[in-house]
Amino acid sequence: MALSEKMCGILAMGIEKERGAHDFYVRAGEDTKHPLGKKMFGRLADQETQHEQLLRSWSDQGACPADADLPSTDPGVLKRARAEMDKVVEPETGDLEAIELGQEMERKAIAFYQTSAAKAEDEASKDLLMRLKAEEDEHLALLSDLYEYMKDPNLWSVREGRAHFDS
Repeated sequence: MALSEKMCGILAMGIEKERGAHDFYVRAGEDTKHPLGKKMFGRLADQETQHEQLLRSWSDQGACPADADLPSTDPGVLKRARAEMDKVVEPETGDLEAIELGQEMERKAIAFYQTSAAKAEDEASKDLLMRLKAEEDEHLALLSDLYEYMKDPNLWSVREGRAHFDS
């Protein structure tokens, strides 16, 4: 399978985004006080690593160069995003705020994969990107559920008609 330069760039950007998401979730897990939040952030960090490995494998199979250009006019955009994350996620960042940051990151990932899938030149690449979009949709749903639970566990269990989130 040979991938176009454009697709190689999309994969390179996805790899960087997944690595950044992993780093965010590891840091959020370290700073979160609630044990359920720690567990969720750890799980999400592991899944983002799996996404990065999947994209890297697809890139390698498509014979993409290791230094594929990112599809961005500004090569420093990812470095600035990581620096911004370091400023935003601090030990005093509250659990709910960390979840909100994760939700926003997942929304951006969903949009990235949706847009990238539309640009994909072959069905296999499109399918891969849509699969990742669906998994990011699941991450957003998990974070949203965790947020509602941590805000008010009693209301959450009554509204959802089920046992507590951690049971």
